[in-house]
Amino acid sequence: MVSPETGTEVAHDAWSGAGTAPTPTAKGAGHPANPLVQSKLGPYAGLFFAMRAKHPPTADHALRVAMLCSKWASWRQMEEESRSLLEVAALLHDIGKIGIPDRILMKQSQLDRSEALVMEMQVEVAEELLQGAQASPRLIAIVKQTHAPGMMDPSYLLPESRMLAIADAWDSMTTEQVFRRAHSRERALEELFSHAGEQFDTSLVEQFADLIRIPRPELDAELASRWIGRVVPDLPTGFEHGGPILQHGAVRNLIDGVFHYRMLEAIPLAVVYLDSSGQIVYWNSTAEKMTGHRAVTTIHQLWSSELMGLESLDGGPLAEGDCPIESVIRSHTRLRRKYRVRHQDGRALSVELLVHPVFHGRELAGLILLASDESEEAQLKDAVRSLNEIATTDPLTKVANRAELDRRLPEFIQRHLESGMPGSLMICDIDFFKKINDTYGHQAGDEALVTFAGILRESARSEDLVARYGGEEFVILCQNCDNPSATARAEQMRRKVEETPVPSLNGTTMTSSFGVTEIQPGDDAETLLARADRALFTAKESGRNRVVQLGSGQDAGPSASAAQDHICDYSADRDGSASLVAKLFRGGPNLLLSAEYLTAVPQQVVVQKLEGFIEDHRGQLVKIDGPHIVLRIDNRKNTSLFRRGERPATLLLDVSLLEVQFRADGNSTTYQRRTKVTVTVRPERARDRRLESLRNQALRLLTSFQAYLVAQPVTEELKERIIEPR
Repeated sequence: MVSPETGTEVAHDAWSGAGTAPTPTAKGAGHPANPLVQSKLGPYAGLFFAMRAKHPPTADHALRVAMLCSKWASWRQMEEESRSLLEVAALLHDIGKIGIPDRILMKQSQLDRSEALVMEMQVEVAEELLQGAQASPRLIAIVKQTHAPGMMDPSYLLPESRMLAIADAWDSMTTEQVFRRAHSRERALEELFSHAGEQFDTSLVEQFADLIRIPRPELDAELASRWIGRVVPDLPTGFEHGGPILQHGAVRNLIDGVFHYRMLEAIPLAVVYLDSSGQIVYWNSTAEKMTGHRAVTTIHQLWSSELMGLESLDGGPLAEGDCPIESVIRSHTRLRRKYRVRHQDGRALSVELLVHPVFHGRELAGLILLASDESEEAQLKDAVRSLNEIATTDPLTKVANRAELDRRLPEFIQRHLESGMPGSLMICDIDFFKKINDTYGHQAGDEALVTFAGILRESARSEDLVARYGGEEFVILCQNCDNPSATARAEQMRRKVEETPVPSLNGTTMTSSFGVTEIQPGDDAETLLARADRALFTAKESGRNRVVQLGSGQDAGPSASAAQDHICDYSADRDGSASLVAKLFRGGPNLLLSAEYLTAVPQQVVVQKLEGFIEDHRGQLVKIDGPHIVLRIDNRKNTSLFRRGERPATLLLDVSLLEVQFRADGNSTTYQRRTKVTVTVRPERARDRRLESLRNQALRLLTSFQAYLVAQPVTEELKERIIEPR
């Protein structure tokens, strides 16, 4: 902390157990109030770097959690002492994993019971390490309590521990792992609320939900000032600051570190590097395309034929002794052999695999794997592309045109909904494009568009579609890509745009904004585009030059078919026998469908989700009467319905919200707060006789409604665990 009297840095017992003499601030270091500068130079830095050497993904996770906690603390206007304590605890909350064996820490599937018991030892290891670094009892307590939620009432935890537990869970859920996909932000938020009161502090979960609901550029700017160059290690400097100083060996470092990297990312070969222990240390973009596994989930994992998707040529598993890695390790000679690679989405490719041993002196230092696509499909792609190019390409930017996007988008959505595989859509544009035209001229504006489109096309995978949507807006369809993955890719594109000089703009750079969303149940082309466009609008409104993600994705809840089992269908009987039941509802005999859902989020968050549902479906708010809401959804402008041969109709949704108590475990006596949502669908026209078409439209609307709320249908079993207010 900083002494208000002297302005000098002093160690404080809140985060350091041992008092030290005041340390002068280095000239140019700036921000003398930041005690993390001292923690970076002290014993804590050694612990963090030891963890990074042991398992880099764990260190990356700790750094993300620490920065999220720092942002949250700034928003809460926490005292500097508490904020610094929280930041250091977040950086070190997983430090105990230093003592966990590699075979458990790097396991690519879920741990069994015995392995989980070993993993639990990290708490004791962390305590020993922190005591050895003379950490204060409070810092040690925060780190220990972070792993305690679920075993004790959150109200008994220290405030910093409660915040850290939420940030830790959030980052774990929204980060892709090799054995599972990342959760969308909507699904992760639902999980936090579902465990509020028993694992997480309810009021803090609500506060955290408010924090992440919208981008907060003012907090990002403060966070960058506080952290960058002080705690975050190994930040790339880039070439915009005058270029590298070519001292002895610098030219070789430039070639090895820059040129070779670009080459490895550009060549049409899957390239994988393994160290001497079989751990993956490099996995290029072609390997990502070939297998479906992203580099972020494979690097630092132990290589296996299953991870690569290797199969024999007949499609079966590799026989004992056929593993190419084991063969090369045994023989110390190069191997060339044909295999099949099974992509994560199930399709198979014929490949030729070349494995090179790499030696350091006489010792085997590692292996290089090169895989080339030998399938007929790869050979035919160029011919098919050339035949369609003229009809489907925008003449200026050379990406797909609007007509091709309109043709491909419905197929893209239907294919991913039917397969259950994730698919995402990005919509992006150049910031202040009108200003570019006004300042440099329309020719320069055209060249800026060409540069922007080129970066998008270069960053996209071969199976993705990059299309010009109109003006300076572009759309990218990302196959087999969920919300978190698409967001990470959009961020890479945004950075590339920001770093690329444009000659027509006198060598200056431009910025861009991205809206990202994932296909979710009930979607059609209109709702998917509208949700992505809403995310782009949010990015623009919150300062531009950023990526915003919206939507719950395919993990929004049960499938559409499962959800239909819990929908009351009043359209099945129009002979009057259903009228008695129907009259219990506002729709009278014209009621089509009704359903009940349960969501963990409070009513105010449900209302926020409904606002997005209304906007994306071009709906209107007809009436609000306390917890009762009436929505009007006009499908007459929905071109997707016309393509399916249906006559679009205008539907009314009656939505009622009720706060209830829910027994999370059937045998538990502990109740949690939930929101019960009752919704009925009826046509606006009382005598509309297009019954089957109306029912289909109502069913899709309810499916979409459930996905937006990330809610579960209320089954008979759930009803027994719900207590409604009297």
